[in-house]
Amino acid sequence: MNFLARRRWKKNVQQAQHVVRHALNMREDIAPAEHVAAARAADGRLEQCWAARDWAAMEAACEEALAAAEQLLPPHPFPKWRENVEVLVVAIALAMACRTYFIQPFKIPTGSMQPTLNGVTATPQDGQRWYDRLPFNLVGLALFGERYVEVRARNSGRLEYAGIVNDQFTYRIGLELYPLRLAMLPDSAQVDPARSMKLHAQPGERVAKGQLIASGRVRQGDHIFVNKVKYNYQRPRRGDIVVFDTNYIPGKERLGIVPNSFYIKRLAGLPGETIAIRGRHLVADGVEITAPEPFQRLVQDPQYHGYVTRPGALLNAAESELPVGEKQFLPFGDNTYSSLDGRYFGPVTEQALVGPSFFVYWPLGAHWGPTR
Repeated sequence: MNFLARRRWKKNVQQAQHVVRHALNMREDIAPAEHVAAARAADGRLEQCWAARDWAAMEAACEEALAAAEQLLPPHPFPKWRENVEVLVVAIALAMACRTYFIQPFKIPTGSMQPTLNGVTATPQDGQRWYDRLPFNLVGLALFGERYVEVRARNSGRLEYAGIVNDQFTYRIGLELYPLRLAMLPDSAQVDPARSMKLHAQPGERVAKGQLIASGRVRQGDHIFVNKVKYNYQRPRRGDIVVFDTNYIPGKERLGIVPNSFYIKRLAGLPGETIAIRGRHLVADGVEITAPEPFQRLVQDPQYHGYVTRPGALLNAAESELPVGEKQFLPFGDNTYSSLDGRYFGPVTEQALVGPSFFVYWPLGAHWGPTR
């Protein structure tokens, strides 16, 4: 017998010996005595065959050893199903551990960080296109989070504005509410037609049941990953996009902030600083903040409008100042015309910070990739 054949037989014998000896170690104290004796005898015969290089008897000895091991360790019922379930349980456990201690996904529900990060947005569209029909619309929804939406009247009556409900402009007909994806022009009461669903009926008009009220393409907000470990070994830095727990916001009930939820903003003020807004610039201790780069972008890029003071806010005028205490941080939204942020509720404690955002993982588009 040549070298390769002898090597193959050696591996087969070693594997059979390993299986039968493992079965004996696991079950010899509880298995029937005759099964234990049969396994020991099979192991001995296999050892003898290999020592004598009895190639003719070696295959039968290997099969006998494996059969004896199977008697000691009978196979579990439904082995394939058990294996798949075990893999699934381990995968879920690892995912939950990762989410709890390392990385956690969040979605952006509102427009407070636009255009850095999008909440749910809409553009006008009148009628379906070919890509809005099955199966193409499923591809658009899965990859880009986009779908065509029509809002039709469920009853007849006069269309009236009902205010903002769950961060959406809401209309009503009688007692029926109709949330619409609309965006307002900065510092204006006018709807921005380029960033809103198309309105087919105006407040005050009477509409019939089934009549089209609004239509447009709705895109899901950005979904991000947050690093929950980083702030354990590195201090939060100005410019970080952070997620924080609303339960730590002072006076949240007065502002209508939902408890047990999370906000995402950019860190603008650091512990011990005094923050102001002057000429749309962020000012810390009397010095305009121009670094890191996002603060220049907020002032210079025409998509942004810089930081603005707001009536009713803690920073409501150019001379207003807001001190940040020790172990506190002041978060501002990038879209300061439409952000309920630290200008209204002030600094939050370091304990509130979940961690910094570092990656937009869905939907695919201009924002996909590292956040900044």
